[in-house]
Amino acid sequence: MSLVIALIFSIATNAQNEEKKHDVYLRVYNLIGKKINKGSLIFINDSLLGLKDGSKQANISLREIGFIKTKRSVGNNMLISAASGATLGAIIGVSTADPDSFLGYSAGEGALGFGAIGALGGAAIGGISIAFKNSETYIIEGDLVKWKIFKEMIEKTRLH
Repeated sequence: MSLVIALIFSIATNAQNEEKKHDVYLRVYNLIGKKINKGSLIFINDSLLGLKDGSKQANISLREIGFIKTKRSVGNNMLISAASGATLGAIIGVSTADPDSFLGYSAGEGALGFGAIGALGGAAIGGISIAFKNSETYIIEGDLVKWKIFKEMIEKTRLH
């Protein structure tokens, strides 16, 4: 019985000591400023950066990297907000449809009209969210010293 109690307490203690790693989304640009890859960080070592985007994985050499931006692009925020707004608008349009009223509209017309308005509103909200994005840019230029500074910053970010 005392063995069972000891095991239970050791499991609880061990669970409290685990480090939680946060996903870090990165966009990687080459030395001439063209985006060469994007995705969630898998690993980082002294010469390679490993990213995963969906089912695709990529290993990018330090020598290829011009700069790295954290978080997703502005367009991503706007697209997701616009899609959410369009969906909500379409639902409202369908649920409030009344073709027999004075300025009545069918469910299809309501979905189209309110969906379009919702998409525009969502895109605007996504655009406003840019101010709160706090994306960071790390200049690497294939330099090992800059790479080590970036590596330390990312490792701290993943653990907090």
